[in-house]
Amino acid sequence: MLRTHARPSLSFLSAVVIPIIVVLLTFRNYHFLHPVRAFSPVSPPQTRVRFSTTRHHPIICAASNSKRNEHTNESSNTTTTTIERNNKKNGKWKRNRKKRRFSDGSKVLGNRQVREGSLLAATIETGKVPYGEKSRRYRRTVFRHGNWVEHRSSNSRIIKNLQGMLFSGVVRQLRSQVGTVAAVAALLLAWNLGVFPFLLRVWPGMKRVPFVAQIMLPSMPFTLSSPSLGLLLVFRTNASYARWMEARNALAKIIAHGRNIIRMGSVFSDDREAVQSLGRATWLYCRSVVNQLSSPDEDEELYLTEVKKIYHGKHASIGQAVVDSPERTLAAWKLLSTTLHSLPVPDKKALIETDKSIIVLGDCTAICEKIYSSPVPLVYTRHTARFLSLWALLLPAALYSAFLEKGMVWAVLPASSILAFFLFGVDELAMQLEEPFSILPMHSFCDQILVASEILAGGTDEDDL
Repeated sequence: MLRTHARPSLSFLSAVVIPIIVVLLTFRNYHFLHPVRAFSPVSPPQTRVRFSTTRHHPIICAASNSKRNEHTNESSNTTTTTIERNNKKNGKWKRNRKKRRFSDGSKVLGNRQVREGSLLAATIETGKVPYGEKSRRYRRTVFRHGNWVEHRSSNSRIIKNLQGMLFSGVVRQLRSQVGTVAAVAALLLAWNLGVFPFLLRVWPGMKRVPFVAQIMLPSMPFTLSSPSLGLLLVFRTNASYARWMEARNALAKIIAHGRNIIRMGSVFSDDREAVQSLGRATWLYCRSVVNQLSSPDEDEELYLTEVKKIYHGKHASIGQAVVDSPERTLAAWKLLSTTLHSLPVPDKKALIETDKSIIVLGDCTAICEKIYSSPVPLVYTRHTARFLSLWALLLPAALYSAFLEKGMVWAVLPASSILAFFLFGVDELAMQLEEPFSILPMHSFCDQILVASEILAGGTDEDDL
């Protein structure tokens, strides 16, 4: 009995690919066409959420063409001012400020919650999706309860996750890599299905010309080499994640021991002004570490502004001395030690235990400097990148021979692109995590020191914390 093999290409295309495309397009949130529209509710909101990229403070601004919104905002501002004035009279001003400081800073847009300083907030503000180096500052997430609820519920929404692939910053970062592989696959299909058959019809003797034939490769070399490639990518990703976790643990210890220094100083000494000076010195050390680990273009001006705000008046010369030092972290470390040991206490031996926390601060800073100055060995990174690039560029030729037997050579292009996206995506994740400080919310860590100083040391003279 003769067996006939039907070509499943068109049936597969109509049964699988077309329904997926229709499902994605029928939804209102098509990220690849209108990335900002993807976050709009069914009815357009009367106000939009704008976020300041400097310190990530949410700002509610009304639409300029709506008088009702302007009236609402004026009423809201008047009500807020009245409440603040009454709170000042009743002695509740500081307590309300503390409550605002611990809020997650999120705003509601339609039926969605927009987290302050997130990539979604930046997209709403700028009208486009930032990616690459610009997107790193919007990945400094600080989770609260509502964020965890949203995070857990988002894993079960398949369609929205698939839509998010086209909006993801990682996908946009991989456009050149995936586009190159897709171009190679398209050229291969054009040669094998169009150019080469045409040349054979024009010149039948071309079959005898060496190295002029359809471009195909056996799949066995790729099958044998894929475990090695997978191991290289896994080891690189694990090493990058370990660096991220080590940096996060070091910063957590800096915050914990910074709080401990302020706590023990407030217990040992009754001099409120001296304890406040210790709190300022602790904050200045943590802030100087953050400045050392941050981009100068992004943080330098902000660092100078914050130091001048905390160290003002008669304390301005102290902060300026640290700012002018060529090694700000060491100068702030010395200032912290000097301030601690000048604290008026009944027994100077009581400061010995507190000094141990200062030693831990130096150890954690050294760990952060080690991670910041030493990447994953470049020989490992470059070899993995070369292996992956060559493997992905030759993959369409292997897929062509495999799909040719099934009569589905058209699938070489999407299959190559999808595999390149996931493999290059793993490598891109490792690259993003390799330097963790530009995606960690380090400014919020420094704000925790300010909160500790306000609570434990009793605030500052000017109540600037």
